[in-house]
Amino acid sequence: MATPAGTDVQYFLERDDASKRQIISVRGTDNLTNVKEDADYLTSRNPRLGIFVHSGFDADTLALYQDIKPFLEPGYDTVVTGHSLGAAISTLLMLYLHEDGYRLLPSMNFGQPKVTNGAGAEKYDFLPLTRVVDENDVVPDLPPVDLLDSVHGRYEHFGREVVLLPGPFYAYLQQHQAMRESLDSFWDNIGEESVTEHYMVHYLAHIRPKLQREQQINYNDRERYLKPAP
Repeated sequence: MATPAGTDVQYFLERDDASKRQIISVRGTDNLTNVKEDADYLTSRNPRLGIFVHSGFDADTLALYQDIKPFLEPGYDTVVTGHSLGAAISTLLMLYLHEDGYRLLPSMNFGQPKVTNGAGAEKYDFLPLTRVVDENDVVPDLPPVDLLDSVHGRYEHFGREVVLLPGPFYAYLQQHQAMRESLDSFWDNIGEESVTEHYMVHYLAHIRPKLQREQQINYNDRERYLKPAP
């Protein structure tokens, strides 16, 4: 477990030599200030990956990768996971690991903001990534979809998506269906509940009932399964 110099990113590496598997977990956002920082949408072209990526997430990913690489086994199956900022970093880390020839097993992350544009999402959509998001969590919709760049295009998710609903219910999507909100209305509409729903402790609370009984529903019917506002 370590925090690379110059970052606030903490990761944990677990290695199972018997099964030749290694798991990388990246810690996530834990306060509203970090959530707003996650909304920064400056992009830069990554020459190694050949795509435009979120500059801040990419810088943290490179620092983590340089720090952890001496401890990785190139011949082991590799799983990555993370929450929030950690989910964004773990997703970009999958890209670097793939380009360096690591065998990537199906991986899940939680509450991930977007990390690349449409072209980048299309290029790496084959990776075995599933994103778990809570229906009331705002962070997976960052940056908001109307933050357009005439050169680079807007941010988009890739990978499959599991949307957590109350009780045993969830929806499964082959691709993200983005909320279309303006930047001003996006932040104006953020309440304490939506921020609270982003915390990992609440993800765990919403996953737990589904371990006893789970039921997939149609994404377009999800509002029928949401709890009414008090």
